[in-house]
Parts: sequence; C-alpha cells; structure tokens
Amino acid sequence: MKNFKYNLIKTSLFTLAIIANVLFTGGQLFAQNAKIKSILFIGNSYTAVNDLPNWVRLIGESQGDTFEAIGYTPGGRTFYGHSTDPQVTNLFQQKNYDVVVLQEQSQLPSFPLSQVESDCYPYAKTLVDSVRANNPFAKIVFYSTWGRQNGDAQNCVNWPPVCSFKGMNQLLHDRYIQMGVDNYAWVAPVNSVWKAIRDSSQMNLYQGDGSHPSFEGTHLAAISIYQTIFQKKIGANCFTGTLTSENHEIIARNSQRILFDSLDVWNHDTCKVPVKFEYSTKSIGDTLRLWAQAKIIDPRADYTWYLNDNKSYKHLVSNTRIDSITLPKNAKITLKVRNACGLDSSILVFTELNTKTIQKAKVLNTVILSDLKHFTIDYGQKIQSIQILDQFSKLIQTTNLNTTETKTQLNVSYLKPGIYFVIVNNQLHLRIMVI
Repeated sequence: MKNFKYNLIKTSLFTLAIIANVLFTGGQLFAQNAKIKSILFIGNSYTAVNDLPNWVRLIGESQGDTFEAIGYTPGGRTFYGHSTDPQVTNLFQQKNYDVVVLQEQSQLPSFPLSQVESDCYPYAKTLVDSVRANNPFAKIVFYSTWGRQNGDAQNCVNWPPVCSFKGMNQLLHDRYIQMGVDNYAWVAPVNSVWKAIRDSSQMNLYQGDGSHPSFEGTHLAAISIYQTIFQKKIGANCFTGTLTSENHEIIARNSQRILFDSLDVWNHDTCKVPVKFEYSTKSIGDTLRLWAQAKIIDPRADYTWYLNDNKSYKHLVSNTRIDSITLPKNAKITLKVRNACGLDSSILVFTELNTKTIQKAKVLNTVILSDLKHFTIDYGQKIQSIQILDQFSKLIQTTNLNTTETKTQLNVSYLKPGIYFVIVNNQLHLRIMVI
C-alpha cells in the first residue's frame, strides 16, 4: 500500500493548564467538570497557530473558570513523533494533568485505512496509555481537525477521497471518532462544527494557505474544546478576540448544538456509570459457593472484591469476576471499583444460607471456533442485545436487536485468536475460544 505524504511545519512551545471534580450522590458517580486545574495540549501547528491553548484559557476565564494550560506543539508532529519524544514523556510524568488534549498531524487520519491503522491508531493508544499510567483519572480529549479548504492536493492523485474538503473532512471525522471509541476518550467536535459553519455562512475559517485556522477558525476550535471539557454552554461576556459579535454567536450556537445534541457520539468515556454485579450460588454439601461477575466494566478501573467475616474485610481478588468461593454464614460481599470518576461500591448480604432458596449456578459453556465466519446464538428467550468482551473485559462489539427471535447468527470472522465472553440481554451467556 502506498504511503501518503504530509507536510511538516515548524512551530513553537506553549504553556497552560485545568480542573476536574467528582460528586457522589445516592451511591452513583457523576463526573463534574468544575474547578479544572491543568490542561495539557499535545499537537502541532494547528494547535500552535493563534495560540489555541491560551485562547481556551481566555474563554474559560471569561466564563468564570480559571485554569492554567501547558502546550507542546512542534510543527508537523504526528502521534508517533510525540509517542517517541522524551519531552512528552517528561511532561506526562511532571504533573497529573486533569485534561489532556491530543491532536494528530492534519492529513494523516484521512489517509487509507491501512496506513491509519499502522501509522496513527497505535500511537494514539500509546499516548493515552502514557497519560493514564501517570494519572488514570485524566480526561482525554481528541481534537478533531478539519479538511483543507480545497482538499489535499498533495495526495489527491493517489487517494481521490481527499480531493475535496467534504471527502477529507468526513474521513477525519470518522477516524477521530474511532480513536475516541478505541481509547475510551472524548472527541471535541471541531471538525463537525467547522463543516456546519462552512455550509451555512460566508465566514472565512482559513488562513491564506487554505489549511491553518484564521482567528475565526481558532475561536471555533477553542469554544468546541472548552465546551467539551467543561460541559457547559457559553454565557455572556465570552472572550472573542478580534471577532465580530455576529461571528462569535454563529460559532457558539453551532458548537453548542452539535456537542449537546449528540453527546453519545463525542463521549466514549465509560467511567460515569455506577458499579453493579450479577451472581449465582450453588450448594455443595454443607457449603455454599458463589460466582459473581461485574456487570458494567470500565477497562481502566481497578476492581476489588471483599468478604466481610464480621470482624474485618478480607480482600478476595482484584478482577471483574469471582469464579468460586465458599460463603460463611451472614456473608457480605462487596465489590469496590475505582475509576476515572472516583470510587463506587456495590454490596450483597446473605442473611442465611438456606440451600432451598439458593439460585442454581449457571454453567458457563465454552465454544471453540476455528475457521468460522458466523456462529449461532440459541438463547431460548427473545434476544434484545448481544455484547462481546475480550478476556480483559474490554467491549469488542455491541449488537441491539428489535425482533422476537430467540436465535440469531453472530459474525465472528473479525475475532482474533483468544478468549471472548458473550453477554446476551446483559447476562453472561457463554465463553468463545477462537483458535
């Protein structure tokens, strides 16, 4: 596959910062976005031009949110370049940033998928993992950039989809959304707001090179990023730089509409749900055995089970499941989960071990698959949803069905060798081993 080219443009280093807070209410966790103390921008000239980090800070200040910002923006820099740069590693280690905004080289995500999968996605994950290694509770935001004013002339001949703004912009949109999904992160919808304003106004968002943002383009990006981070609408007295009030209002209105009307598109951060678990028990002689599985799984979280023996909590295991333990009388099982929203717990108490009322443990069947493209799920009841999780409990696929069928075919052709769990109607159904 031909590798497509991107421009390298030199720029400078900036400094800036942000704030995150957690509210516990009624046993549930809610990510709050007030009092952000530090934001780190990792990008290139699209972030450097017009000092976007400082523009975001000034917008925040005008809205009552005071924070610092730090930016690292060498010209033309890719995620690969950042992931191998000791200065980036040092930035991550020096401070636990509340928010990290990541921007890829402006052309690369619009290239053919095979090149994006080899040159972009792995290094986006490397950067995200590096941030979370130092602060697992950092909010990750991908800054989705826009198509060039007249498409990418440099690569148009060999890759026709980027010959126009529309084609290039759509590819950038799709690839940034995928990075959000893959990394359980947010996506600032700059790309979509850019298109909406291009389609509905005469506002000039570009500099003379047809690539970098004008003051209007930077204001658009800053408002979209600010609203994504703080999850609030733009109020009066917003910082506008040299923009007219009319252009500011157009930008603010479109940014607000696109972000808040489609939060499920931009938010792939799964930490905000409370923890739950499902269980089954089985009487074996005079003892009672317990099997349990966390129902809502955040791959970044720490899962720890405890058994209360009426004297102290005994640590059982740090994992999303319990395969089999013996329960004492008046057992109290607690699952505690620490994730990007903080700490949550779910408790189950067995007041007596009456084997006549005990649930029968469900046997988890294992199906070995080899050279199969489809696999039939026979559930015995109406199938409403199917989820596939890998052995690390990462969600691989979700399928929602609107039928009365109790059987359905599942596409497994894309699964790599390994162990997977099939969840039907939010119930653990079977284990798949792909060989």
